[in-house]
Amino acid sequence: MPLSDSEVRSLEAEDKRKVVSAGDSLYIVVYPRQRGGGKYFVGRMRHPPGAGAKQVEVQIGPYGKGVGKWSLKKARDEWDRIRTWSRDTGNDPRDLKKSKKQQVEKKSQGPTFQQLVDAYLAWGATKQPKPMKPRTVQDYRNKLVNQMMPELGADTPVKQLSWDASGKDGRTGREVVLAAKQKITLRGKGSQSDKCLAVLKSCFDYGVSMGWMERNQNPAVPDRTTRAAPPSKSNPSLEWGQLPKFFEDLERNDANAALVVRLAVKVLVLTFLRVGSLTPARWEEFDLKKDLWTIPADRMKTGKAHQVPLTAPLKEVLKELRQLNGGNEYVFFSPRGREYQHVHKDSLNAHIKKMGYKGLTTAHGFRHLALTAGQEVLKVDHEIIQRQMAHTFGDKIRGSYDKSQMMEERRDFMVAWSDALLEQGLQT
Repeated sequence: MPLSDSEVRSLEAEDKRKVVSAGDSLYIVVYPRQRGGGKYFVGRMRHPPGAGAKQVEVQIGPYGKGVGKWSLKKARDEWDRIRTWSRDTGNDPRDLKKSKKQQVEKKSQGPTFQQLVDAYLAWGATKQPKPMKPRTVQDYRNKLVNQMMPELGADTPVKQLSWDASGKDGRTGREVVLAAKQKITLRGKGSQSDKCLAVLKSCFDYGVSMGWMERNQNPAVPDRTTRAAPPSKSNPSLEWGQLPKFFEDLERNDANAALVVRLAVKVLVLTFLRVGSLTPARWEEFDLKKDLWTIPADRMKTGKAHQVPLTAPLKEVLKELRQLNGGNEYVFFSPRGREYQHVHKDSLNAHIKKMGYKGLTTAHGFRHLALTAGQEVLKVDHEIIQRQMAHTFGDKIRGSYDKSQMMEERRDFMVAWSDALLEQGLQT
């Protein structure tokens, strides 16, 4: 009679290797005591069928419970599957295990484009505090699966779709993406192709944040020749898709920073001001009725006063700072007492380094992020962003005659910027 599961459990190791039949050409190998006494399932059959054929042994797996272990029933079912496949195909039964191993090796290359899309949409539908609406998820799925995937390939490893990668059909990831976009355009849907590319970029941004693709290798970003100049080596910047991890690290506070410093970093990201303009801020500079923060000229690089529209998330952070510092005139009061009147300008960079972002970003790097993401993610006009950053314009005649501050447009941009940061995980 075939062994029962209780009989398998009761098998004891001896000084020598022992092989026990479990029925139907399935065996249990019991290793000797000096090798741990483990139990292992193997199957034996003759291949090819017929008299005089060589007996081959197929490894099933170790007996036990848990990941990678086999119960007696599971081992029997697996052995039945292998034998049936071998008899039906005429192939060596060991080849089925080899095929499975190849699949595992393929999986080790990283997630496929299909897996990236599924993960991205699942994240979008559940992200906090502002998940995508169901119709948005469905629209994005249509663009990614129905429009882009036929060209990119569902089973293509994400890394093979990197900008410079030589993957599918010998083409780079960038070439594959542009080919997909071109096919949509040729169907007379030029605007649709642009929208598909924007969604694809966001999807790959998520892949970057998960570590599935190297930063600066997103194949769906605008042409590199038209992108904003990269940050200097002294002021590196995060990619948009890296923000969720940054905000998560900021909240976890493994660096054990004072709360006022962490709140200052949040204000920095929300306003992308220069640190020297930010940290000496006083409460008198804020007009909550007009929702404006006016920074005095002496703290601005341009030598001119600068106004920052106050968005709802920014006001929430300011509210917490007000509750924290009591009657102190400085918004970012120094946690060191009277040694400093306010948080030192170097404290923000020091904290960002302690968070583990040395070489990845600086406080100044968020200005570059706002400039690039404002154009590429939010599709905001370059001039509006530049004005909110208090950049000067090189055209002297234009500077003399164009007195418009574009305040309405800048306020709309800051609201959109704040909302986008919340979607990336910023907590206020």
